[in-house]
Amino acid sequence: MHRPGRRIAWAAESPEDPFGVAAAAAAAGAGWKGSDGAPSSRSSSSTEEERAKGAPPVREAEARDEDEQPLLRGIFGVGKRSCDVVLSARRLSWSPIQPERPVGGSNVGLTNEEESVEMKDVFSVKLKRRRFAGQQKGGLLLGITVFVCLKKEGNKLKDSVINLSNLSEDHCYLWFKHLKEILNGFPNRPKSLKVFVNPNSHRKEAARIYHEQVAPLFKLADIRADVTVTEYEGHALKLLKECDLTSFHGVVCIGGDGTAHEVAHGLLLRAQMDARRDGDDIIAPVKAQVPLGIIPAGSTNILAYTVNGIQHTVTATLHIIMGHVQSVDVCTFSSPTKLLRFGFSSMFGFGSRALALAEKHRWMPSSQRKDFAVLKTLASLKPEYCELSFLPLEQDAQGEDTKQQKRLKSD
Repeated sequence: MHRPGRRIAWAAESPEDPFGVAAAAAAAGAGWKGSDGAPSSRSSSSTEEERAKGAPPVREAEARDEDEQPLLRGIFGVGKRSCDVVLSARRLSWSPIQPERPVGGSNVGLTNEEESVEMKDVFSVKLKRRRFAGQQKGGLLLGITVFVCLKKEGNKLKDSVINLSNLSEDHCYLWFKHLKEILNGFPNRPKSLKVFVNPNSHRKEAARIYHEQVAPLFKLADIRADVTVTEYEGHALKLLKECDLTSFHGVVCIGGDGTAHEVAHGLLLRAQMDARRDGDDIIAPVKAQVPLGIIPAGSTNILAYTVNGIQHTVTATLHIIMGHVQSVDVCTFSSPTKLLRFGFSSMFGFGSRALALAEKHRWMPSSQRKDFAVLKTLASLKPEYCELSFLPLEQDAQGEDTKQQKRLKSD
């Protein structure tokens, strides 16, 4: 790292060619880190007074200031204009280079038009080259392409590009290296994923959705994907019980709600096995080792919609790439002596009967299958008797949490 205004000579390593084979991921643990700020000369009492008044800690303020310090500054073409581009750990900004104003000239049209993008919104950076037809490697270096995740409207995300044009290889390699170091410094972003694709979900479009929409974005973000196309119900569950999850930063399923339920059950069951918990006597289950990413490709995608706020393939994929994690409630379903499965929701009565009947007629078109199941279940409607018990959380006079079991009977 160098200070603003100081020139350095640095022979940048030649990266993998981005428009041929995907760039290799950086070594694990590598990432940009700013140097520590100078120790504060303030007394501890004054620091405590500032904290009591709501002022941020000195080190936090210094860290923010350091994130704003320029790491690199140079000239690139952005669009059709030459721009002064500045890179800091926090953002990439650029502004058009304005001509000097003649003596006695006007200031009209010389306003500052600085634009910027937060580095936390950048998910990939590649070297841009011009190649001839059939050429796989090499080619004339044209500059750097920065790929950005933008919020389009509502909860929808889209990917966008910023092209920084410069023909100097040394200049581009230096900037490329710094940009990659900053991106590798985000700890939650996955570099290796286990992917399950259900080829029979909905209109059997899951495989096409993965290869056409998901895989290109994963490759762009330098994410290695170990893909398994499931062959039968329970296939993903069987593999999750056996595979080594320590080599992955997350698990992704592409399908409907049934696929997501099976993979979530497998992840949680595997966590209990690794913790040597008795699967039939779980009061406080162990958390899964890795997060689960859900990409909608089924007839019902309630889970994907709940997590992402929208049923959109690119949005779900970009959330996974950016390492966005959303906590979701999970429950257990058990018989008196045995754990049945982990899950997100359960139906009882009319809803469950209609759903079970629809599953038995998957050969029918989706809309017809649902209508058929609802009408046939209504025709044979009968009361259901059950007993529901739950443990509400209460507070006693001392403020301690207590649990009291209550039961409800319903028909």
